[in-house]
Amino acid sequence: MLIGKSTNSMDSKGRVFMPVKWRVDLTDHLIILIGFGKTADERYLQVMSLDKFTELTRAVESLPPTDITFIKAKRYIFPNSEECSLDKQGRMLIPQDLAKYAGLSGEVRMLGTGDSVQIWNPDALEKVEADYGFGEFAADLQALANRQSNSNGQINSGNLAVN
Repeated sequence: MLIGKSTNSMDSKGRVFMPVKWRVDLTDHLIILIGFGKTADERYLQVMSLDKFTELTRAVESLPPTDITFIKAKRYIFPNSEECSLDKQGRMLIPQDLAKYAGLSGEVRMLGTGDSVQIWNPDALEKVEADYGFGEFAADLQALANRQSNSNGQINSGNLAVN
């Protein structure tokens, strides 16, 4: 499981050291893509194993091909994804266009998010984290639990109450 965080440096060639603790879960064959932030302030990159990326693409492919969400998702995900691998020193080369999109240079902040790693410009991450407090997190978690319990009845939203 990809958990924890790390601050690393991106060298002049665009390479970033992948922490040892995450390498087992990511393997040598990785996919790097732009993150799914909602605003221009939430521009980050996401790194996942080929298996996790395949799961993501299957979810997209399961939508009806005439659905506008399907069309937009394909236009967003696939052109903004690149295959990459770790070199012998455990570094990953971040493509220049993706690094530019996320505003990455010099120091980068890496976050383990369970099944992927997010790579952020530290200033952008600090701003996003400052704008999202525990109260908002709790409300979002409750809303998610309510949606899931309404759609399939598997989650009891009362179990996620936060005071």
